[in-house]
Amino acid sequence: MASRYEEIASDLRQRIVSGEYGPGSQLPMMRDIAASYGVSDITVRKAYALLTREGLVESRRRSGVFVKKHPDRVRLTVRTRQIERDELGYFSGPEVQHWRALSWPDGERTRVTEAPVPADVAEILGVEPGEPLTVRKRIVGDPGRDEHRQLADSWISSWVTEEIPALRGDTGLGGMYDRVEEWAERALAWREEVSARMPSPDEAEALLMPAAGVPLLRAVRITSLPGRGRQEPRIVEVQDIRMSAALFAVGYPLPRGSSARWPVAPATSDYYAAPSVEDGEASESP
Repeated sequence: MASRYEEIASDLRQRIVSGEYGPGSQLPMMRDIAASYGVSDITVRKAYALLTREGLVESRRRSGVFVKKHPDRVRLTVRTRQIERDELGYFSGPEVQHWRALSWPDGERTRVTEAPVPADVAEILGVEPGEPLTVRKRIVGDPGRDEHRQLADSWISSWVTEEIPALRGDTGLGGMYDRVEEWAERALAWREEVSARMPSPDEAEALLMPAAGVPLLRAVRITSLPGRGRQEPRIVEVQDIRMSAALFAVGYPLPRGSSARWPVAPATSDYYAAPSVEDGEASESP
């Protein structure tokens, strides 16, 4: 059973979603909400805190609580996440062709260092968490829209930097991927895993995100070098890409698998019926 403050938060949430309290509008004062619901100020404060954690509202000192000006669904920029190429080299989708590397506060465009690899990236690369690896860190964004930007950390396998020392410094025209393909004399391949999480304070600051309530959209790109003959593919790099989920969405086509090729066979089972033993969905207890 929901507590009283959760019920109040649910009611206010619905009024925000419906547009009764639009983006930028001020919510009623706590004492007015408390009086209308017959509860204490503490209960209302808990309801407002819940809405703040969800990223729906923000508190402004000495002003009150306001509905955040999040872009609605129509105004989200949908990223197609596909590898393209122009005269500058590879880029990840037509929406970002005009994006460029932005400067860090110290003026650097690309920070190249050796650092302990995070545990989730280490698992993909097949190394121990915390192992020192070369990482190339950039802020990439739209020169005309400050808030349209992403963080991109490229964690490079040690065997790659041993073979191509230039990846520890200036990679030259075309960048890292061109240098690897020139060395390997064959094309790279890519795949991505998309997820979400809350940003760290440093990430929120670099991405010009609000202080609380907005998650990161995270695309982990895995770059591999296909094997020759019976050789297995080798992972070259894991790039950790983060952007504001309040500004961007990921879009992609849904291709038909081989089992769904048209024309399709008529369905023979009721979707809502319990699976039977004959369907292979149930078995006897041991």
